[in-house]
Amino acid sequence: MRKLINKIKQIWRKIKNIFKVKKMNFEFPNVIVKTLEDKIDVEKNGKTDGNNNIPGSDSTHLSVCENEAVVQITELKNREVKKASEVLKNVMEKISKSQAELDQENFHIAEFVNNSDTELSTADARLSNLKDKFDHEKQQVRKFKLENHLSREPRPLTAAKMLIGFFIIGFLFVIELWVNSNLLAPAMSSGLVEGMSIAAAVAGLNVFVSFGVGYVALKNFHHTKTLIRIISQICLSIYLIFIFYLNWSLGAYRAIHEGTGTNAQDILLGNASIDTSALQAHFPWTIDLTFTSLILVFVGIGFAIGSLIDGYLFNDRYPGYGSISKDRNENHTEIHRVRERLSPETIKIRTKEIRKTNEKKQSVIENILRKEWEPSKTELQNIFDGYKKFAIELNEALTHAIGEYRRINEKYRSTPAPAYFKTDLGKKMPEDYLDPTKVFIGYSDVYLSKSQIEQKNADYQNKIQDEGNEYIKQVNNHFDSILKTRIEKLREKYDVKLD
Repeated sequence: MRKLINKIKQIWRKIKNIFKVKKMNFEFPNVIVKTLEDKIDVEKNGKTDGNNNIPGSDSTHLSVCENEAVVQITELKNREVKKASEVLKNVMEKISKSQAELDQENFHIAEFVNNSDTELSTADARLSNLKDKFDHEKQQVRKFKLENHLSREPRPLTAAKMLIGFFIIGFLFVIELWVNSNLLAPAMSSGLVEGMSIAAAVAGLNVFVSFGVGYVALKNFHHTKTLIRIISQICLSIYLIFIFYLNWSLGAYRAIHEGTGTNAQDILLGNASIDTSALQAHFPWTIDLTFTSLILVFVGIGFAIGSLIDGYLFNDRYPGYGSISKDRNENHTEIHRVRERLSPETIKIRTKEIRKTNEKKQSVIENILRKEWEPSKTELQNIFDGYKKFAIELNEALTHAIGEYRRINEKYRSTPAPAYFKTDLGKKMPEDYLDPTKVFIGYSDVYLSKSQIEQKNADYQNKIQDEGNEYIKQVNNHFDSILKTRIEKLREKYDVKLD
């Protein structure tokens, strides 16, 4: 519990410190003469000393009361000087830090050169890697063309072609499923639901399997190896016979239903019979097809042939030719993309650097010059000027207090007053006390008057602006050099072609 309370107190102190209003300027107190005279009790001591003829007529030393006035003034001066020195210490640290940042060179072209060179070196390495891959893949394509006696360029599969191919088979499947489901529904015992299940199975064969057969078997018709061509032709022939038989049978079952009113499922399960001398369901060509059943047959066969063609045209028609060139073409495209982006990327670096430079100029002027250096210099100047006024007031207070003491003392004396009463002995502070450059000797070198601060502020602003503008000029010169030399060389070096 105690730890929790302590933690809350710490957090509260931090919150108070955040919102605590700090006094920005040190001010010397006003010197009130009466306060000094009351402290040394001028009237009482003057009267008492006068009645006792103190100090003696031949005395050359200040009386106790006069010495007390000097001590009080000196202590007040020393106390306030100590406080001011603590403030000046912090002010001096800010001045030293901010002035070091203002005097230094804030913009370095070497950093921009390194960044731009790194960007181009990275691009060079990437292009080199891509070109090595491209050259290898280009050689593979050339070798493939020679081995398969091809003279044309490959037609690789693209994202657009892939989408079109998949859209076609998807569209064919949906259309065939819808058409066949409605045409088969009357011939099925469960109606549309069963018709849809049968239609889905047949549509899957007609569309998806046909697409795969077209993609594999039809493409191999171009293969240089005779055995592969023959196998592909045999497989395609068998598949075509199967597809024709399947769709013709489907139409025949629809025709049987129209001719006899019997469901195809009942015939297959033996729950119904037909005159086999007139109809042989396992030989669909023995069935006289109706118009509706013909539609069913031609939709299935037509969509199967369409899917075969779609599979054949999907990717290059020669098997493997499109795939082997895909990586080559992708690397070729990427090489040209990187080449074309060299100038824009470098321009982006330059634009970013110019923007950063302008922001940095403004930041140095606003945050270092105006928020650190100028307020610190002004604070130092205010302390020096404030001390001058404070020292004058101290001197005047001392003069008045001692003068009042001597006037009262003379009034009550029975013997002549000491000769020094007519002089300034004790009535004036030492000259060194009046000069702030001697009182604050460690800070006098950085003191500037108000007009000098304004002039120095303007000089620093001009310096920062000039440095920033010169740096931007160097950035532009370096950019032009890069654009005319390295970028053009890189473009020329990696200008690759497909053939």
